[in-house]
Amino acid sequence: MYHNPVLLKETVDGLNIKPDGVYVDVTFGGGGHSREILDRLGVNGRLYAFDQDLDALANAIDDDRFVLINENFRYVKRFLRFHGVKEVDGVLADFGVSSHQLMLQNEGFQHDLKQS
Repeated sequence: MYHNPVLLKETVDGLNIKPDGVYVDVTFGGGGHSREILDRLGVNGRLYAFDQDLDALANAIDDDRFVLINENFRYVKRFLRFHGVKEVDGVLADFGVSSHQLMLQNEGFQHDLKQS
């Protein structure tokens, strides 16, 4: 289970979402930010989300305005070009570590939550 984004409304407010805009979430994770962005987009808006973790695919959003790309965001330009996107109206990147990542031993994060 992924975390609930902290300061969700404030973060997405900062994107100044245009109903017909094109946005990118480069750290999809549990999809909390992406869902909020989609809630603010109009029928012609688009959201492209990136996450290299296979676990994130389970959180994919069933919405015609949404594309989840299971790759590292360092390839954002390549994949946006592939989808015909030449410019975007905003990019969201949540570089914080979630408790979900800390609980998984094979994610590259090591922390013993039982320690005091």
